[in-house]
Amino acid sequence: MEALIYIVEDDEGIRELYDGAFEGVFVTKMFENGHDFFECFEKAHPSLVILDIMLPDMDGYTILSKIREIDEKMPVIIVSAKSDEISAVKGLNKGADDYMSKPFSVLELIARVKTNLRRANLYVTNQNGFIVDKNVYKIFYEGKDLGLTLKEFKLLKLLISKAGVTVEREELFREVWGDGFIGETRTLDMHVAQLREKIKECGGGDVIVTVRGIGYRFEMK
Repeated sequence: MEALIYIVEDDEGIRELYDGAFEGVFVTKMFENGHDFFECFEKAHPSLVILDIMLPDMDGYTILSKIREIDEKMPVIIVSAKSDEISAVKGLNKGADDYMSKPFSVLELIARVKTNLRRANLYVTNQNGFIVDKNVYKIFYEGKDLGLTLKEFKLLKLLISKAGVTVEREELFREVWGDGFIGETRTLDMHVAQLREKIKECGGGDVIVTVRGIGYRFEMK
């Protein structure tokens, strides 16, 4: 998946600078205010956010706080004309991953974006067309969100992490439901059936193999 960057900046000249700097390197979407940003953010999360502080409807600190309420791990870089140390510290304390002052070096900005994306990608696994994004607790197949519940996410993530190996039912229950789980043993089978259906709806094949009497295996094709 190509990195998608959301940029919140009300200065047209600086938006054009971003456009030229990132052309052919990243896919970008520009927003002039917080309202437009969140309208899009609710529909699709980007790989990284670049955020100005001085905006017409809400300041960058407010936007950052709202982002962190939704997603604790998404990389956010604040780029602002406020170059004083207090503004930088305030941004980092509110959860920004990086801070740059205007005017900035385009090459340095690109380097910092790549560094923050590399850190974020430690939470992303790619296997057989499936992308496990632990930043947002989602799994995609060929770019399509499977729309998993938290339990389904944990279950499929575990199976994918041990692709080609049969995972015993006891381990699946322990890792997904916890040691203290009390309930129907068919709970696991029902969740696997749901996973198979959701994968099928997104165009995937039957990659979860039942190993009778033992458990399940994510089959590498």
